[in-house]
Amino acid sequence: MVIESNRKVNVAIIGFGSVGRALARVLALKRRDIYNRYGINISIVAIVDSKGMAIKPEGFDEYELLKLSELPRSSVNMFKPYAVDGVDLEKLYNTVTPDIHVELTPSDYSTGKPGVDNVFFAISRGAHLVLANKAPLVLKFRELIDKAKSRGLEVRFRATVLGGTPFIDTLMSMKSYEIDRIEGIINATTNFILTEMHDKLIEFSEALKIAQALGIAEANPSLDIDGIDAAAKLVIISNIVGTPIKLEDVYRESLSRITLRDIVDAIKQGFVIKYIATLNIRERSASVRIARVPRNDIFAQINGTLNGLRIKTNVAELIFIGKGGGGIETAHSVLDDIISIAQKVVGSR
Repeated sequence: MVIESNRKVNVAIIGFGSVGRALARVLALKRRDIYNRYGINISIVAIVDSKGMAIKPEGFDEYELLKLSELPRSSVNMFKPYAVDGVDLEKLYNTVTPDIHVELTPSDYSTGKPGVDNVFFAISRGAHLVLANKAPLVLKFRELIDKAKSRGLEVRFRATVLGGTPFIDTLMSMKSYEIDRIEGIINATTNFILTEMHDKLIEFSEALKIAQALGIAEANPSLDIDGIDAAAKLVIISNIVGTPIKLEDVYRESLSRITLRDIVDAIKQGFVIKYIATLNIRERSASVRIARVPRNDIFAQINGTLNGLRIKTNVAELIFIGKGGGGIETAHSVLDDIISIAQKVVGSR
């Protein structure tokens, strides 16, 4: 396959956990098809994890991407001859010139590090941004968007909320709608736990252990079960619709307080228990609460690791149901954003 040099778009992947590895695998399989369909050559020129970097100015080929995706965690610095010990973004940007910076590092809502520092550095070096890390958007949304805009750079973050659906794209396109309320199930881990409790009539602690054994819940699940992840997503949504709130403004109930007795009582009365995130735009309020949902409500039918959101507007209600996360689903959302930006990069040459 002959590829025109002006069709090449350099991409740096910062953060190489489950999403980064899935992205490398998907690109290895789809890069030729992407070129044939869209006329862009997505070239991964750098991959960074917590211990080091792998840098190849001409871009990793499909075989190399697959080999990188199979490395043990935090061992990119073992991928010879392209390995570099330690993380140094300045060195990376001096060695290669990424057109697109993909930020996949873990979200830290206390310090924002390393994501916040990474994305502002990328903007200073003229790179467009694709984010799955929510922290920069939660902590610095307006500053980040304005800084990028002032440099003529794109910021895309479809993977941050209901990544397996076009929710973010749709919400950003709803410019003439009056949106009153956005509510739903936006954390896969807690929805899985509640589904297990309902289906197997077991206590919260037992359902959590099952989720952890399956890799659905982290060893320290507090971001999920204490509502922090869902609250962060509400903050991002609030900024998109123009009524920004802060993470500390979101009222949160911990799912850990739910008991089997609560589940049984709800079932007897024709309800199911769900963990519902709500943004009330008129009241500028937000919450993540344990709620009783009528059995005939659409949210009562959303089980396992599925997520769902309902947008209530002056015109109609819109409902989105799909995978909220998972490595492969999130990777596809990230790749969609990369392709969208890459088309503009190539088109401007």
